[in-house]
Amino acid sequence: MTDYIKPDRPYIDCHNHIGRTLDRVPKVGQSTTMCLARYAETNIYAAISAPPAVGTSLARGTLDVRDQNEVIVRAGKDYPGVFPVALALMEPRFGDVAVEELEWALSNLGMHGMVGHPPINEWCIPFVEAAAARGGLINLHLCNELLLRIAQICPDATYIVHGSRWAVENLGHLKNCWFEVVQYPDWQKGDRDWDFEWMASKLGSDRIVFGADMPYYDYRYLQQKIERAPISDELKDKIAFRNAQALIKRFVPNWQMPDAPPRAPRIYPAEELWKKNPSNPERMAAFG
Repeated sequence: MTDYIKPDRPYIDCHNHIGRTLDRVPKVGQSTTMCLARYAETNIYAAISAPPAVGTSLARGTLDVRDQNEVIVRAGKDYPGVFPVALALMEPRFGDVAVEELEWALSNLGMHGMVGHPPINEWCIPFVEAAAARGGLINLHLCNELLLRIAQICPDATYIVHGSRWAVENLGHLKNCWFEVVQYPDWQKGDRDWDFEWMASKLGSDRIVFGADMPYYDYRYLQQKIERAPISDELKDKIAFRNAQALIKRFVPNWQMPDAPPRAPRIYPAEELWKKNPSNPERMAAFG
């Protein structure tokens, strides 16, 4: 991305995946080290992190799910300022045993909530109940009538919701929903332009957060849209990091935002760190 200018303001990423996705062409992934290197280059100070979709072959059943969760937990132990919040993976293919594995991760690994990946239907509700019973943070990659119902029947959880126009208009009244600016407002309809002022007018300015969605998306494009948007610096600060600070402190009250972005443990060539999907330069093809 030749025209990228590193932002002066800090960013906090509310949508980070560490691990590898095996069912995409090309495959994508990032290690903790690669994630830190990207953050060092883009002024991201901290993140809410979770495993990616289909991160292993699942040949060992729930043991593979546990391994994916433990990657996220280790990142938090090694870099507690950068990775303060860890979301456990919801893996539906193992039925009731998978719900028990989620509960185990929440209770024994100290994870703060859960993440789910499409396609999602009502079978997700027992997983949500497990996280909601602990007052957890949930990202289902969902913004539809099902999420509206879930957020109402499990009100003790906090939900990160893709900030689509539908979500803002239909979920905005639910105070347990936070709305992430991530990738595009509605990629299925080809809507690529965020209207941050409109979102703030509908939601207030305190529940809008930034999501990088690595390793899938080159979030530098989104950073540039935020930095160049015709909105106040106060609103930019809230979207970039201030609102996320408050969200993280709900789950880790003693956390303090680092004074600087992380130092890169390894220096990667740019063509490796930001390797692009040849069919769409905003999508990633790195497999770190």
